[in-house]
Amino acid sequence: MRGAPLAAMVGGDLYEVVDSPWGTRLLIGDVRGKGLDAVGIASRVLGCFRVVARLRPDLGAVLIDLDREVAEISGLDDFVTAVVVQIRGDRMDMVNAGHPDPILVRRTSARPLTAVSRRPPLGLLVGGADSTSIVIEPGGRVLLYTDGIAEARHPGSGEFFPLLPAVGAALARPATLDNCLGDLVARVREWTGSALTDDVALLVAEVLGPGSPVSGRRPAAADLADPVRPTSW
Repeated sequence: MRGAPLAAMVGGDLYEVVDSPWGTRLLIGDVRGKGLDAVGIASRVLGCFRVVARLRPDLGAVLIDLDREVAEISGLDDFVTAVVVQIRGDRMDMVNAGHPDPILVRRTSARPLTAVSRRPPLGLLVGGADSTSIVIEPGGRVLLYTDGIAEARHPGSGEFFPLLPAVGAALARPATLDNCLGDLVARVREWTGSALTDDVALLVAEVLGPGSPVSGRRPAAADLADPVRPTSW
């Protein structure tokens, strides 16, 4: 095993899942930078989300609370990209603060879900954003991820990981969320030769349709390298 500076080994990827009166709420985010400062910011964001996700009926208000939390604890050059998603029945609501778009997998197709009102990252105190609402057919799966997977390169050719085709192939399989996510992780590791240069966090949920929160199962999560794990998982 080769050594490396601590700041290069510890990242600020974060994710969490909270059941609320308005549906199941999911958060994924990425703190700018590495090291213990990034871990500290990520931990505060997770703690804030666990509280406000159960108190605020509006996703935009959740985003404002997270924005203020990051601004209070971070420096001038610090920020956090994040997506907050709410799923209830066959409806998904989403607010995006400068983060990569979630990916919806239906049957064998995969496409990004772009927010109609996209705001800058958390910590810049620019206010909230209107939520985007999407109706998803039963069986649809939604992947939230951090940019380490999109920026993963093949060590020989230098090509970026083929994100949409790989996500479609992995998550469209008739298997459990854990197994599908494991398949996607294996594809990333094979593409990079297990030599990722950035940490990656992945979170996937399946929509079963009207009358269900997200599903009879918890959303599945996976991480590569060193993202902050939800302590309540």
